[in-house]
Amino acid sequence: MHVSDWFPTLVKLAGGSLNGTQPLDGFDQWPTISEAKASPRTELLHNIDILTPPSGTRLYPNLFDTRVRAAIRVGDMKLITGNPGDGSWVPPPEMPHSPHTTGNTRLSGSATQNVWLFNITADPEERVDLSHTHLDLVQQLLERLDYYNATAVPPRYPPDDPNSNPERHGGVWGPWQ
Repeated sequence: MHVSDWFPTLVKLAGGSLNGTQPLDGFDQWPTISEAKASPRTELLHNIDILTPPSGTRLYPNLFDTRVRAAIRVGDMKLITGNPGDGSWVPPPEMPHSPHTTGNTRLSGSATQNVWLFNITADPEERVDLSHTHLDLVQQLLERLDYYNATAVPPRYPPDDPNSNPERHGGVWGPWQ
C-alpha cells in the first residue's frame, strides 16, 4: 500500500465515485485491508529526485538517466539509481547487534556505481546487488522510471519568506499571508 492509495480507498469506502478523476496513481485497497485480498498494486515508485546532483555515468542513452537518484519496486525487485545517499543500515531494537548488522554499508561497489538491483524478499537488508546479473530486469525497471518521469511535475521551491517564521507570530506556525 502507498499513500496515493488512501484517496481512492476512502472515496470508495464512503460510497463516493472516482468518475472524472481517472487515471489515478492510487488503488482502492479496502479489499486488501478488510478481506486480506492481494493488493492491486504491483509496483511502487519510491522516488525520482532531480534535485540531488547526478552521480556516475549514464548507462543507457535511451533509458532513464541512471545518474538521477531514483528507486522503484516491482514485485520482489527494487532498483536504485543515482547517488543513494547514506547506505548504512541500522537494525531494529529487537534484533541482536553484531558486527554483521550494525552500521554496515548497504550499497557497495565502485565510487562511480549508480545502479543497484535487489530482491527484497530474499534480501530485505539490500546487501546482494543483482544489477550485473539481471541486465534485462534493470532495463525493464529503467523503462518504468522513464514512464513515471515523463509524467512528473517539476518540483517548485519558492524562496524562503522571513514572514513565515513562527517567532513573528507568537511562536506559532500558521498562515502569514
